[in-house]
Amino acid sequence: MGDLRFDSSYFGKDRGVVKLALIILGLVACSVLCANWYGTSCFGEGRLGYASGLNFIFLIINIVSFILNLLSFKHGKFEHLYSAIAAILFAVAAGLLIWYLITARYWDTWLIVATVVIVIQFILYLWDFRATKEYQGHLPI
Repeated sequence: MGDLRFDSSYFGKDRGVVKLALIILGLVACSVLCANWYGTSCFGEGRLGYASGLNFIFLIINIVSFILNLLSFKHGKFEHLYSAIAAILFAVAAGLLIWYLITARYWDTWLIVATVVIVIQFILYLWDFRATKEYQGHLPI
């Protein structure tokens, strides 16, 4: 399996900072999407439920991945695929939230904040996808 040891240098690497930012933004998005529905479910309405559920699932995966990276566990191919899938799904979530804002004409500050956080997460997943890309001995074009 390999030698697991604590890698304190992960905090100083770009990928470690991005992973930590994704965890913090995930917590913010969960808090904003679930705290402002005044007793109803944060997974209720389809478009909002998709964004909220997706964010919650990827928050858990990010926490586990962060811990595995801290223990210097190598799972590069998984993270590369995971970042690609996450970027696509978060792009869909951002589109659904923007669609909800426009059609419902519900311009609440917290919903706008949640939408911006989801868009930022999409951008960070794109960056993480590019950072985990393995070039097979050819020039990246």
